[in-house]
Amino acid sequence: MPLPLRWQDSANWLWRSEEASPQLLKLARRAPASDGFWWGIQQLFGFDRWRTPEALARLPSTLPSRLPLSPLPMTFIGRLGNAPLWSLPWCSATPPPMNEALAARLGAQLARLHRQALPGFGHPAGDVFPLTSWPRRARQFVETHPNRGWLAELPSWPLPSKAVWSLPDLRSDQFLAGVQEWRWSDWEALVWAPLEWDLCLLELVLESRAQRNAFVAAYRRDHAIPDLSGYRPGMRSLALLLALHGERATTRTLHHPCWLKD
Repeated sequence: MPLPLRWQDSANWLWRSEEASPQLLKLARRAPASDGFWWGIQQLFGFDRWRTPEALARLPSTLPSRLPLSPLPMTFIGRLGNAPLWSLPWCSATPPPMNEALAARLGAQLARLHRQALPGFGHPAGDVFPLTSWPRRARQFVETHPNRGWLAELPSWPLPSKAVWSLPDLRSDQFLAGVQEWRWSDWEALVWAPLEWDLCLLELVLESRAQRNAFVAAYRRDHAIPDLSGYRPGMRSLALLLALHGERATTRTLHHPCWLKD
């Protein structure tokens, strides 16, 4: 049973199999050559899901255990017309709205993911770069980006403190809220990225002070929130060029409230 595309530029075709235990079938629809987001992920983090579809399916086993939002397992089936095809277990659950409950879960989730410092930024199934090269690579990405004109000026990228697991296309609809538990349904864009990048991206999905307080209360059980003021302009410029919140979303991205600023 084909499922409707969520957006015109959706990265995957989706089907629900008609079995006693149905599966969600996911066929890659857009490659880096035809998709600005995946092209940007390839340029910035050296990762192409089309090249390593089997390794991508193994990622959940490398994440920290007992995550508050546990990832759905994904199995690589093969290729159809050269495009990777995966399957996931079908869940009778719905994507939650961005609210205080989800913000608190994301606080606990990121706190768990941020405990471990990773070898560098990039991807375990692709290229890994030393953290010291992040400012140069981020600057080069922006300077050579075809939509460089979206930025009025070139920001700076201070040296990050460490690399952590990060989901660049973080949105509330990447998760499923069930009766018994919540699950992480769409994690395929996971990369190794600077800690400050991950927190700056999280800040962009918070919609109110109440959500901010719920996130901070959960996150601060394990970590202090670093000063993001020097990192925020550069990280938000990358989010804008990756179109994480839509094409030319300058106000939505660059001028979003600085919720994690004390």
